[in-house]
Amino acid sequence: MEAMEIFPASYEQGKKEDRYIAASLPVLPFRDREFDIALSSHFLFLYTDNLSYDSHVLSVREVLRVAGEVRIFPLLDVNANKSPYVRRIIDELGAERTEARKVDYEFQINGNELLIIKKACRQKGTMSTGQAYRRIKSYEPGGP
Repeated sequence: MEAMEIFPASYEQGKKEDRYIAASLPVLPFRDREFDIALSSHFLFLYTDNLSYDSHVLSVREVLRVAGEVRIFPLLDVNANKSPYVRRIIDELGAERTEARKVDYEFQINGNELLIIKKACRQKGTMSTGQAYRRIKSYEPGGP
């Protein structure tokens, strides 16, 4: 809970020092591997009912593009149920790159699990985030 007090108190100064940069998923204004680690806290998975699975996958892939490791917390939706997207994303990204880990912090009941995803080397024939985004954007239901 201390972080909930520290962040608002430091926000304005942090903006002046360029510690906070306005951006939105699924496209981030950072170079590939610009960060070692990135944290999505109370966003991905939380809005399972509002953001599509494809939006989640594109967002996770984009954060993996800019960071070697992504941590997503919690794994619950707004109704405190484990998001059905968690298992699908683990399956899609490869279980060997992912780890669900219990943590001591629990803001929501049963919200004490963190998903860790580590970047793997892109294999020949796989799509980049941009390619996946263009493919999803160009998809029309009922089309080929």
